[in-house]
Amino acid sequence: MMRLNRRHALLTGAALALPGMSTAAERVSTATPFKKGDIIVAATVMDNPDDDHAGTGRLLQFDENLNLKGALWIKSTNHKLSGLTFGPDKILYGFAPLNHSVIEVGPDAKERPLFSFADRAFSNVSFAKDGTVLFGEHLVGTKTESRYVSTKLPLLKGRDVVGDGHVYRYSKDRKLIDSYATAVHGGIEGYHGVTSLVLADDDTRAIYISETGNRILQYDLKNKKQLPDLAVFNDDPQVRMLLWMTRLDQNTLLAITGANMVTIDQNTGKVLREYKMGTFGWAAATPSIDGKFILVGNFMDGDVAKVSIYDGTVVARANIGETRSLSGVAQFPG
Repeated sequence: MMRLNRRHALLTGAALALPGMSTAAERVSTATPFKKGDIIVAATVMDNPDDDHAGTGRLLQFDENLNLKGALWIKSTNHKLSGLTFGPDKILYGFAPLNHSVIEVGPDAKERPLFSFADRAFSNVSFAKDGTVLFGEHLVGTKTESRYVSTKLPLLKGRDVVGDGHVYRYSKDRKLIDSYATAVHGGIEGYHGVTSLVLADDDTRAIYISETGNRILQYDLKNKKQLPDLAVFNDDPQVRMLLWMTRLDQNTLLAITGANMVTIDQNTGKVLREYKMGTFGWAAATPSIDGKFILVGNFMDGDVAKVSIYDGTVVARANIGETRSLSGVAQFPG
């Protein structure tokens, strides 16, 4: 087990000199074409006092040791960015679910024109071996407000729901070719749908969670049917809630739980290892491209850390300069 040593982390972390943010004129993108190993972090500037999920879109670019390289200001959204993922074509996908927007950034570190996949709150993407793309729908149900946040969830056009919580498959030429009526947990407020998803068994099984829920669910994509839950964590001190899930290696999942990270066998649901993080708010992560580290971000305080998979040592650390913002981290594969 690992405890995050904050003194060590601060000594090894990168010193940030964040871009000026007092006026729109100062928000000039300084990101440079991505190099192998660059770490990209979703770092929305939370500058709307009336909406705690609204803000000016921004990605921060770090090198592989979390030294700041630049910022990319995202022009096509005005709500929090999340779910950063590089595709096989080296395009960076990101999401502003409350804008119903999927952003794309090329390896040249330039935002691409916004493409409307659907008028839905997508928040995560998975790439099948056949070239198709699967999006998970972040929201479900009729609830538009929450006691925990000040934002208001948008209804789907012409309907009295914020979403169906399903999974949608798109062809290589971006046409909707299938959808899957996935069951969801809903999270503590009931409106979270498929908020992160991993493909398994030659892309025939979807393993997924609802943010702040306690179940890892499964769906048979080939036969279009719900499968028994992979795991249910009832009063488990290692997994009190699930905030993000990704693949660590061929047979292992990585789940982020706020206070820690755990690895899970994708076939049995058994917790294999726990990495205690020492503080609360860890909610975004990805394995490093060399398979030696976990890159993990803290939503609450804006910290991002590079953690050794082998022994849990924090080898680098930085901070995005925003609280309640960091909602995605990805590493450029080169």
